[in-house]
This record gives sequence, structure tokens and C-alpha cells, in this order.
Amino acid sequence: MITIEADFNHRDEHDRLILADLTMHRGTPFASIAERAREVIFVDGEDVVTGSLVLDDSRGWVGAVDWATADSREAWPNAILPGPTLRD
Repeated sequence: MITIEADFNHRDEHDRLILADLTMHRGTPFASIAERAREVIFVDGEDVVTGSLVLDDSRGWVGAVDWATADSREAWPNAILPGPTLRD
């Protein structure tokens, strides 16, 4: 399973996640990922959805997501904020 960071507010008219133009994905090997993974988990902060990568002729790589999967997955342990460390 592969996870990809995304901006869930950055969508096209088909409700797909626009990925290729995000600065954080300049070096992301989308073609290689699409070959290896049928299902991808897209992450925006604590929100996750599942879907797949699709190459769009005009937009480049987009995430075709199943929005019904939002809030259907849980991760354990819960995220822990860094705090003070114990010292001897």
C-alpha cells in the first residue's frame, strides 16, 4: 500500500485530486507508483481516502478517489505530539 500526501481542496471538475502541479510532488515518481499500486491512500493531515493514480492529458497526474472511504480507516497508535524528554 502506498500513501501520497495531497491537498483535498485542490480538485478538478471531476472531483479528482490534482497532484502533478503541487510543489511537494516535484520529484514524485507517479508513473512508477501507478504501475506498482492499484490502490493508493491519499492523506491530507489526519484525513484519508483511497483511490488510484490516473494520468490526465491536460492536468497530469491526478488522484481518482473514492470519497465514500473518508473516515473509514484508522491508524494506531494515534499521533503523539513531541514533548519534553526525560533526562537522568
